Amino acid sequence: MRTTVLFVVVLLAVFLTTDAVYSQNVADTDAINKLIDQYSAFEDAGDMVSQAKLMTNDRVWIGGVAGRRTNQSMNMEIQQAGFDEAKKLAPGVKWFADARDRLIKFYGNGSVAVSSFYWYTSYILPADMPQEKRDQFGPLRPAAITLVLEKKGGNWKIVHTHTSPLGFPPPANN
Repeated sequence: MRTTVLFVVVLLAVFLTTDAVYSQNVADTDAINKLIDQYSAFEDAGDMVSQAKLMTNDRVWIGGVAGRRTNQSMNMEIQQAGFDEAKKLAPGVKWFADARDRLIKFYGNGSVAVSSFYWYTSYILPADMPQEKRDQFGPLRPAAITLVLEKKGGNWKIVHTHTSPLGFPPPANN
């Protein structure tokens, strides 16, 4: 009888511990997915100032032809300048980012997460845009993105971003 009671107590303790870890994992997964949604929305808006608030001040960014940037402030200034120029070139263009097939894994007792996803962007050009400006917009390349996130003070922040293009646009027809 004592052995049965002890077994039930141990089984109940394992179940409750597992349930608590699972609940924490679900809450953290939801929080990270929300952060990725915000990241996408700020990208669509061309608002790098707000997007930067999702990151640590020492975030490292790797990707594309730009290589590796360790100065987070300068990186976001460069990205913002690019968005500002695009808005001047094509006022009224609407951007849409889609983070697909998200995978999130936790490490370091749940204080570090790695998220990877496919990043697809689309745009809609204004109907009255002159053809010479339309010609400057070509096919967009999807990318694979990996984020490393750290939980500090109950909030998740991006500490590292790596982007890899998935393919090249098809050659232009001459």
